[in-house]
Parts: sequence; C-alpha cells; structure tokens
Amino acid sequence: MKKHKSEPLSYEEAAKEKKWRNAMDEEIQSIEKKNMWELTTLPKDQKEIGVKWVYKAKKNAIGEVERYKAMLVAK
Repeated sequence: MKKHKSEPLSYEEAAKEKKWRNAMDEEIQSIEKKNMWELTTLPKDQKEIGVKWVYKAKKNAIGEVERYKAMLVAK
C-alpha cells in the first residue's frame, strides 16, 4: 500500500504538524486508558524493547483524508 504524501516518515516530521501531534496524543491516551504498559526499572540482565511511531492518513471511499492515525509499535 502506498504512503499518503502527507504521512510523515519520522517522529521529527510528525512533531512539526498539529494534526500528527494530536494523533500521537490520542494513541498515548488510548494506551494509558487500556493499561497496556507500565513504566518499570529494567533488570540488569534484560534488554529494553524499542518502539517507533507509524503514521497513516485514513481515507474515505472517495480518497479524502478523514482521520490521522498514529500507532506506537514495538520494534
């Protein structure tokens, strides 16, 4: 599937635009509401799991952007 021309490829690009910052805020709120993660101290014998942001402009049937979606995913 082809990326929409306005979909950022990095956090730095996304952070420059309010629509993408709002989408990232919504994702963080959703994660927190669902208790999907917990901040803890990493044990010395364990390795951290990295995350990255993925961005998608959701379109309607005629190709107009209806929603900007940001997803925080594990690497």
